[in-house]
Amino acid sequence: MPARKNHAPNSNTPLFIVNSSAKIDPASRKQIRSHVMQGKNRKRASQKDKPLIRSWINDCQVADYSPNSISIPPRVGNDLSHVVFITPLAPYMQELMFQFFTVIKQSAYPVETCVQPDGRQWVEYLTYDEAYLHSALFSTNAFFDWRRSAKFGNVTLQHLTTCISRLRQNLLDACLATSDSTITTVNTLAMMADLFGDYDNARKHLQGLSKIVEVRGGIKALQYNPQLQSKILRADLGLALSTGVKPLFFSEGFSWEPYLSSQPQSTSSKPTGAPAWDMSLVTDPRLLNVYLDLREFSRAANLAKQIGSKIGAAEYLETLISVQYRLLALRHEDGLSMTAEERLLSVGMLAFTTTTFLHVKGLPFKFPHLQEQARECLQNLDTKKQSGNLRLWFLFVAYISALGSHGTAENGGLLLEKGREIVEVMKGEKSELGWTDVRDILMEVVWIDWVHSEDGKEFLDKIATTIQVLWLSNHSSIFSWLSNSSKNIIRTSPRQPAHE
Repeated sequence: MPARKNHAPNSNTPLFIVNSSAKIDPASRKQIRSHVMQGKNRKRASQKDKPLIRSWINDCQVADYSPNSISIPPRVGNDLSHVVFITPLAPYMQELMFQFFTVIKQSAYPVETCVQPDGRQWVEYLTYDEAYLHSALFSTNAFFDWRRSAKFGNVTLQHLTTCISRLRQNLLDACLATSDSTITTVNTLAMMADLFGDYDNARKHLQGLSKIVEVRGGIKALQYNPQLQSKILRADLGLALSTGVKPLFFSEGFSWEPYLSSQPQSTSSKPTGAPAWDMSLVTDPRLLNVYLDLREFSRAANLAKQIGSKIGAAEYLETLISVQYRLLALRHEDGLSMTAEERLLSVGMLAFTTTTFLHVKGLPFKFPHLQEQARECLQNLDTKKQSGNLRLWFLFVAYISALGSHGTAENGGLLLEKGREIVEVMKGEKSELGWTDVRDILMEVVWIDWVHSEDGKEFLDKIATTIQVLWLSNHSSIFSWLSNSSKNIIRTSPRQPAHE
């Protein structure tokens, strides 16, 4: 395997050094930047001892990049006073930077499901790249602005303007034009534009990003920095799910072999621990392999929670990235030839993965193209057929992701109506289909209990209420007849003689 490149500073130099209130002089700033950029070709000794894992992105064995410790220091006061920023920050900016590495990071990445990725390089960029610094300030302020009032304030727009201005300067600098920090800055702008529905600008940023990556030798040339790779691919996948365009990366020429499953499956083979639905309905072995990978990932996430462990960052990112790219490729290649069950499974898995990978908690669900696909599947859902478990699973996934609390009232009504029909069919002679029964079915298909079950139980309660209301409505005439009959009986009953 070729030697790994590294764009980080020499590990012998402390990352966090005491900051003074005075502005950093040009010579010191130049020294910091020179020091950081000269570390490009140096290899961290700590990587030598890390185990190798198989990478779907790079199609090779790479070192596990899960860190041994967290790089961000504990909070001291209200700021990150131990970091030497490229430019002095006002107190509110220091608070925003702390929020960037805590609240925003935990909202954008479900850190509960994996080992926290190494954030060292993101901090290092703050010491020499002002464009990246303002991209972090812009994205953090935008997050809180949107949660408060669903629009950007003046301070947010000022950071965006400064970010773009400094980015243009970076692109004229031979040292920074194609650097990791510049790639990260452009990537942040692309993701933010996509997140808030500005798809034209998101596409322009991504196209520019792909050209920079191409100059660097392609996405695989960045394998020395897996976190950077995953951020780029995350933005690419997000825009594809939002608009339906083909991804810029991995649109073809990648492996269809399973990433987590021990061996490839075919429609003629029956894997161990078969789920609670008829897998023979899947005629494409590539789709089956993707499903088995996602099911294995979900089982690992559930097991990790039960034993108090965590999924490795590499396994987490590689699995979900490989699942989404393969599903998108199938959609563009064979979308029209899929059976109804295969389309349910494909769209359902895409929606499922957004709940653990791409959706930012605290903001409305985006991906309008995926929402439309889910709605089409829901409208065409035949609730009377035998493969009810797969249909039940799709309904619950649609609710927790694209069409439930994040969707329209019309979508919510359609979900409840389909849910009522399928629950009534599946419960058969039972008095009810309780959450324990439903949860067991969902877990056997693909479900992360501690991530999804709260919303899932909420949906089942809504279905039960809908069933109860419909039953009362259908029987209201009987109650009315009984009430009128009892009144008539009382009126026509002979009076009893009074006792003397």
